[in-house]
Amino acid sequence: MAADAEGNDIGLIGIPVTGFLAWAPLPLASILTPEEGASLSLVLDPAWSKVGLIKQDGGFDWTGEANGDAIEFWQEGYSEPTGLANVSIATTLAEHKAKNQELLYGVAPDSFGSTDIEEASNGKRVGLFSHEVFKSGWIRRRLMPNVGVQTVKLDKSERGSVQGQAVTFKVDRASQLGMKHYRQWIIPPVPVTP
Repeated sequence: MAADAEGNDIGLIGIPVTGFLAWAPLPLASILTPEEGASLSLVLDPAWSKVGLIKQDGGFDWTGEANGDAIEFWQEGYSEPTGLANVSIATTLAEHKAKNQELLYGVAPDSFGSTDIEEASNGKRVGLFSHEVFKSGWIRRRLMPNVGVQTVKLDKSERGSVQGQAVTFKVDRASQLGMKHYRQWIIPPVPVTP
């Protein structure tokens, strides 16, 4: 859709309709290049595990905020950001599969489905990959090569409702990306030719 007389283009708004989140243990075998990540036929390496279904109200919630006050200089009007940042992605997983338990708690269940868990002690680092498809056909992908679990909270157990696993991941800078937090792709819809 083209922009209207005011310059507004409803075809460029983000209305998410589907997507997925995947994770892989570190070290990552390779980092997607800009060209690879933009491919519409992208297939992730088998080391990546998709978390499966995400709760309807548990889609990706991104936060990126400066950490600390800017460095002020004696001359009025001059300041410089510290460069420190708190970056996170939160979502609510619907599936309680073994690979998700390994992601959330740092330990995979044994053959009996048993895991000894020490809460709030998962120091395991992983890579995350998010893929979102919008109603307009746009795709947003983000590759985060250096991520840790910050919080895990199980939804209240309610009869007849999906009990999600709300998780917040802390996204740290990655040497593979020149000390940036993540690599992002915004892929426009493929034009349909009659």
